[in-house]
Amino acid sequence: MSGEERILYDYEALLERAYKKVPPKSGSADYTIPVPEIIKQGNQTIIRNFREISMRLKRDPQLVARFLQKELATAASYNPNSGQLVLNVRVSRKVIMKFLDLFMKNYVRCPTCGSIDTRLEKRGKAWVLVCEACGAEQPVKPI
Repeated sequence: MSGEERILYDYEALLERAYKKVPPKSGSADYTIPVPEIIKQGNQTIIRNFREISMRLKRDPQLVARFLQKELATAASYNPNSGQLVLNVRVSRKVIMKFLDLFMKNYVRCPTCGSIDTRLEKRGKAWVLVCEACGAEQPVKPI
């Protein structure tokens, strides 16, 4: 084996060993949130599985509820015991999914690497999205 072949073999072996030590990327493009289970009563919309949706987004339900209130321009109340969110407006599942996808894009998914392993930090008056996968920090609009 010549010196060049030995170096190439060592490089391939080292590269294979390095790939085995790198953890798999958790934030994939096909990451989905549960479909909202909606009940409409009069002028109210109840999201029955709101806690499950918030946990899948890895965010506090109060924070997600505040975002939906702001985007839908309505009042809402979150019941921590039942995990339901009551919106004081009639709204379709399609519209709620649109806003949840927007929330995920702006406040969950890392704009640099696409990972969902992120957290929101409040620094003074500013909110920062911190990626735990790549270490990127991105300021986001306050909720």
